[in-house]
Order: sequence, then structure tokens, then C-alpha cells
Amino acid sequence: MTGRRIVAVAAVAVLALLAVPWGSARADVRLGVGIVVPTPRPIYRPHYYRPHYRPYVVVRPAPVIVAPAPVIVVPPRPPVYVVPAPVVVPSAPVYVQPVPAQPAPSAYPAPVY
Repeated sequence: MTGRRIVAVAAVAVLALLAVPWGSARADVRLGVGIVVPTPRPIYRPHYYRPHYRPYVVVRPAPVIVAPAPVIVVPPRPPVYVVPAPVVVPSAPVYVQPVPAQPAPSAYPAPVY
């Protein structure tokens, strides 16, 4: 518990030292006389100046040629003749009569009673 207490007291001491201003407050009056002498100095302009960028390449698009459409002559299509399909007339149905069944001849003659 004493180790934590020492760390807490040290942290509070560091925060207190950071809160104290490093310089003293002064409220004195100064008077100055400005003498203007022309001296060469760099000119700082208010616009954005970028000397460190490379020049950029501008690629123009291909030219557009406007001309009328070419005239294409196409021969006319050959005429189409429509031929009607042959007419198929179905015949009347034919019914086949069955042949009456005859008993098969046997190898033995029939017994007579």
C-alpha cells in the first residue's frame, strides 16, 4: 500500500509543477520608434505557390471528323412467290371384317357316338 501511495503523491507533485507558469507575469509599458530601411527580403504572396511539383502532361483527345454518311446501293430483293400447300383429303375409314375362326384339324379322327 505504501508503494501505491508514493506513486500517487509523485503524480500529484508532477501535475502541480506542470500547473505553475515557467515565466513571471510582467505588466510593463514599452515604447518603440520604427525606422524603415529598404532591405531585400523574400516576398510572401497570399496565393498558393507550389514550386516542388512536377509539370503535368496534357494528352489531347483524337480529332473528330464530321462527314456525311456514305451512300450504299443495294440491289432489290428477288420476289417471293407463295405456293399453297397440297390439299390432302382423307378417305373414309375401312373396317376389315375378321375371318371366322375354324377349328383346327386334329390328327385323330373325331369319335363317333
